[in-house]
Amino acid sequence: MSDAAAISLAVAGVSKSFGGVRALADVSFALPGPGLYGLIGPNGAGKTTLFDVIAGRQIADAGRVLLDGRPVQGLRPHELAAVGLARTFQECRIFPEWTCLENLLFSLRPKGLAGALGRIVTRRATAAAEAIRDARRLLALATLDAYADMPASVLSFGQRRLLEIVAALMGRPRLLLLDEPAAGINPGLLGVLADLIRMLHAERGGLFLIVEHNMEFIMGLARHIVVMHQGAVLEEGPPAAIQASARVIEAYLG
Repeated sequence: MSDAAAISLAVAGVSKSFGGVRALADVSFALPGPGLYGLIGPNGAGKTTLFDVIAGRQIADAGRVLLDGRPVQGLRPHELAAVGLARTFQECRIFPEWTCLENLLFSLRPKGLAGALGRIVTRRATAAAEAIRDARRLLALATLDAYADMPASVLSFGQRRLLEIVAALMGRPRLLLLDEPAAGINPGLLGVLADLIRMLHAERGGLFLIVEHNMEFIMGLARHIVVMHQGAVLEEGPPAAIQASARVIEAYLG
């Protein structure tokens, strides 16, 4: 695949049912290049199911997911990680008993392989030292440098969110899926979170797709928004157009 600057994501006719419940109904949209994109919709709209399909945690009943025009549906999560996909989760997934630095280094482990922390960085010593420097720099960007050698359990919930995001970026993914990064965050930390996402994207490039319920947060962050409702795409466009859409207002308020 090409480098991060050329990344694109397309979802074409993706459908997924669980028993008699249709979670996704012929979902299609294209994000043609790197940038910050939003995915919004009421509870039950199918956003997390779509994330799970893109990330290889669920297999769609129909349709395709394409990175740079190449179909990747059916690949396992570790295979998708190998071609540049990373994600975070609604339920902040870190290792609280490990230090913040160890959490970041763990994200560099060979995907799909078991192994102890001591086998995570198996490259030359100079490369390992470079990975540690990069991890400490990312922690500094997230204002977590003072906690680098402390267990992640000492962090607040919002700080753990920041840690999870920078850990996901350690492997320099080309496509990053952020699942409700602002959920449960103290309002005073939301600006720090938004600035961090902007800084990380400006530095590392790639395509960030962000599921979010905090409308003020996502409208101020994303350049393009995809709106889902009842398992389908309802609307998409720049934030101003989405905020003015009668269909979107009805879906949220009707």
